[in-house]
Amino acid sequence: MPTADFIAKCIRQARGLEAADLVLKNARVFNLTDGSFTTGDIAICGDRIAGVGEIYEGRTVLDCKGLTAVPGFVDAHLHVESSLVTPYEFERCILPHGTVTAVCDPHEIANVCGLAALEYFLECSANMRMDMLVALSSCVPATDLETAGAKITAEDLKALAGKPNVAGLAELMNVPGVLDQDPSVLAKIELFHGSIDGHSPLVRGKDLNAYIAAGVVNDHESSQLEEAREKLRKGMVVFVREGSVARDLEDMLPLLTIENAPFLAFCTDDCDTKYITENGHIDGIVAKCLKAGCNPLAVYRIACLSPAQQRNLKYKGLMRI
Repeated sequence: MPTADFIAKCIRQARGLEAADLVLKNARVFNLTDGSFTTGDIAICGDRIAGVGEIYEGRTVLDCKGLTAVPGFVDAHLHVESSLVTPYEFERCILPHGTVTAVCDPHEIANVCGLAALEYFLECSANMRMDMLVALSSCVPATDLETAGAKITAEDLKALAGKPNVAGLAELMNVPGVLDQDPSVLAKIELFHGSIDGHSPLVRGKDLNAYIAAGVVNDHESSQLEEAREKLRKGMVVFVREGSVARDLEDMLPLLTIENAPFLAFCTDDCDTKYITENGHIDGIVAKCLKAGCNPLAVYRIACLSPAQQRNLKYKGLMRI
């Protein structure tokens, strides 16, 4: 939480009573509230935007004439270890592409290292420049039929639930365990009810109803348009996935409308660094959408604003003062 002294400093810099820490001069701002553009300065105080659209003096000034400013991108769901680098190296890879927030599920490494993997990712998240939220892996192992190197129980997750940068329960891929009311699965659901990420490929009808009723709020596994439409109609947030392993964007393009934007987000899921270098990250998804003729306001809301609101992230998703 900001201190009173910092808030007072922001007020002074916003009013122009003292030079801002940083000024982005002559920027063209894309407003995700109404799709309009504002040309002017962006004044930054510490790590906060203090003013947009007016003329400001700054201790450091960057001329942004000819450039358009948009909010930072949010990757709604990914596995950092699938990039085959550490969280710090992954951050160095994606920050230049404008992704400032990512929600990661370390279940690949957790299947090997157990609770220590989650603790490692939480430690990394506390020391990164970008905001990396950690969804606690729900299925280690994925089911009782899988032999893994570790096991994470509800009691293990309870010990981490209140820590900073925890984003709830990660993708609940044990759909049979949910539908059959497995006690060990229900114990995890009870801890995070209403803050549970989904993993329900091709689940439809009453089974989908039951899965949602369990407290799952989103899904990134829709590969068919009508499957995604049903999930939207039933109140799920749909994460449109485009990475180096699974690529669902082309089939999901008809969903990317202003009306649907509040209930959509983009995610990469699994994305290696070579793919990011050659194709971009969330910025690459945005570029594909715009090339396909999608509404720019809808696309940028899905890339920035909607996932920030879905995760209740303060100061994210808009050029917010």
